Amino acid sequence: ARYVVVDDEGHQFNIADKAVHFSMNPPNSPNAADKLFGEFCEAQKATEEDIQKELEISPELLELAWEEALESAEIDGATATLTPSNLVELVHSHAASQIEKYKAWKFLQSSLAHVFFKEIKDHGRIASFKAKARKAVDAAKQAFCNDHEDSDLCLV
Repeated sequence: ARYVVVDDEGHQFNIADKAVHFSMNPPNSPNAADKLFGEFCEAQKATEEDIQKELEISPELLELAWEEALESAEIDGATATLTPSNLVELVHSHAASQIEKYKAWKFLQSSLAHVFFKEIKDHGRIASFKAKARKAVDAAKQAFCNDHEDSDLCLV
């Protein structure tokens, strides 16, 4: 399948399905769709730190989400995964909006989130994030803190 995509400057591109990294269902109302498109364009340009602040997810909350994913998997006997929607719901106790899902998806790909989670792909797209094992997280924290000494994660 191929899609016609319009960027924030009005340029159209014809792209293959495998080139789509993230998709969302737009609102039916043109005004709401335009608003979402504007928010999406801003979120694309945002830094990891900006996204983290906008989502109000501290390193401690991310670590708690990781622990929750591990515990849920131990109880259910399932894979310890987390979706962007799950992250927003867990941290903020409400269903994620389309833009919150995108920001959480982007945040879960950050260097901080990679300490706790690795990407799980479905048909070439990142669909969810698998919680790393405790030993892997300990090693990843050490490596992360060697490069990011000023991070809140490294202050403990």
